[in-house]
Amino acid sequence: MSGRPTGAFVSRAGVRLHVLRWEGDGPALVLLPGLGQSAHVFRELAPALGDFRVIAVTPRGHGHSATPSGGYTLESCADDLRAVMDAHEVERAILVAHSLSGTVATRLAVRSPERVRGMVYLDGLHDYARWGDVITQNPFPPPPRPDFDDRDGTREWMRRYVTGAWGDALEADLKAHAPGNVAAWRWELLIGLLDDAGLHPTPYADLRCPALALVAAESLETQFGWMQPMSGADRERAEAYLRTVREPWRRETEARFLREAPAGRIVQVEGGHYFFLTARDRVAAEIRAFASSLSPSQT
Repeated sequence: MSGRPTGAFVSRAGVRLHVLRWEGDGPALVLLPGLGQSAHVFRELAPALGDFRVIAVTPRGHGHSATPSGGYTLESCADDLRAVMDAHEVERAILVAHSLSGTVATRLAVRSPERVRGMVYLDGLHDYARWGDVITQNPFPPPPRPDFDDRDGTREWMRRYVTGAWGDALEADLKAHAPGNVAAWRWELLIGLLDDAGLHPTPYADLRCPALALVAAESLETQFGWMQPMSGADRERAEAYLRTVREPWRRETEARFLREAPAGRIVQVEGGHYFFLTARDRVAAEIRAFASSLSPSQT
């Protein structure tokens, strides 16, 4: 597979969606970025996936995709995803979804099981109904991320507070938010998708395909890397937050996934929320192995 993708647009109901494509002779992998990011965030991971046909989708309201005034629901975004697959004549695909997009990919997999061979969650098992409470209890939250029109500020924020992840992919993702896109980008629209996910817990029990969840092995270093080394009262407060707030929140959803998903498996990966960048080769190997494990009836 070439390391350089080609770009294209797909329209659904008048909304233009930007995609990046890496051509290969293998089965189709469709990649979905998390909230606030574009297909460019997969520029480092996609070439490491081997000879798959990879299509990375920029959701509505992000990057070079259009920013309509509505449609920021799991249902509508799942329809966007299916439209991209239809436009590229992808009958069945393995969906690889980061963070909040795991809820969108699951919606498509549940509604149209004939279109999805398998699900891969990239740190995407979360109870979004409780997400706000978990965040507000953080004793040492980073400062607000700068607006996209402050490129230098955003770059420095990401380098400092998303430890070790900055590279070509995030740089390309930042540049994808061109001034025209930023002018139309409205957080209040995107937050609607987060609210919808909170109201509709991910229906793992309704999945009809194998599912692999790669989850972050969180630590003081991944969650508070900018404060290292920590000692004394600060370290105790940070450890207590991870132990009594974040860890139970994450593990409860992971336990539900294993309990409900008919063929679900969890693998921990060292790193924080962007481990598909900091541990790219490990993540690519896990995805390749998962794809190879699918039976002929799932191809």
